[in-house]
Amino acid sequence: MPPPFPVLVHTIPVSPTKTLHLYSHPTPSPTPNALLFIGGLGDGPHTIPYPLALSRTITPSFTVYQTRLTSSFSAFGYSSLSQDAHELRSIVRHLRTVLNKQKVVLMGHSTGCQDCLYYTTKLSDLREEERVNGIILQGPVSDREALGMSVDRGELERSVAVAKKMLEEGRGEHVVDKGEMPGGWRGSPVTAYRWLSFATKGGDDDFFSSDLSDEELEGIWGGLSTPVLILPSEKEEWVPFTPEEVEGMVKRWAGFCKPGVVSEFSGLIPGANHRVDNTDTNPEGERWLVERVGKFLGTL
Repeated sequence: MPPPFPVLVHTIPVSPTKTLHLYSHPTPSPTPNALLFIGGLGDGPHTIPYPLALSRTITPSFTVYQTRLTSSFSAFGYSSLSQDAHELRSIVRHLRTVLNKQKVVLMGHSTGCQDCLYYTTKLSDLREEERVNGIILQGPVSDREALGMSVDRGELERSVAVAKKMLEEGRGEHVVDKGEMPGGWRGSPVTAYRWLSFATKGGDDDFFSSDLSDEELEGIWGGLSTPVLILPSEKEEWVPFTPEEVEGMVKRWAGFCKPGVVSEFSGLIPGANHRVDNTDTNPEGERWLVERVGKFLGTL
């Protein structure tokens, strides 16, 4: 557990009844650029440890920011990638126009990686001040394949059938009864729409599954023009594949991108688990991650 550390809290008015909050790690002097970190399911500000290490060592020209989206912590089941992206849009605009940041880079962990790709490939009407200069994908995994590894298959199939019926009945935004959800997924409410997004092929969150067709991957990666750094974890516990197979998947994704979009500094984080928080036994993983992120930022 790290000792207490200071943050600065920035309030972003989105509407007369809604505000977002941005948390920055203080720097010795003002910086011209921003790295905005987005966690995965169940995460919120400061639940992933390595952004603190990034804030201390990456580069003197970037400040690290974290945010609490509507979907943060246990509220992910009520949200969507679309909602996340529109909230991120307000944050990026605030970083540019209020905090006067010249460059803004999004860094996603786990499901935060879906947010990064959705933001850069699905929002076609971004204004200049809402565009980002790069994205970083740490721990990109398929929620669908992770579910296949971690829950009872019969329970999963039943929950999907219930959610599909709810969607057909026009109740996609209603919460699936917790008794219908698989074990391990009964603690936080999840709508029928979001469950199908996670658990079914072609769902809105299905970006990184190994069985996606060339046509599907072209639709995800082919339209990406923003520079991207891809950093899976070597000891990733949420994929049913060897490190060599994961490397092959990354190469396949890169094959659908325009030349020069995927950074040469992409690669598997040595010895790291999903959250890169096994630093007691593998401090090298976090150091390697910080170094690669710094090198990537230096190319933008």
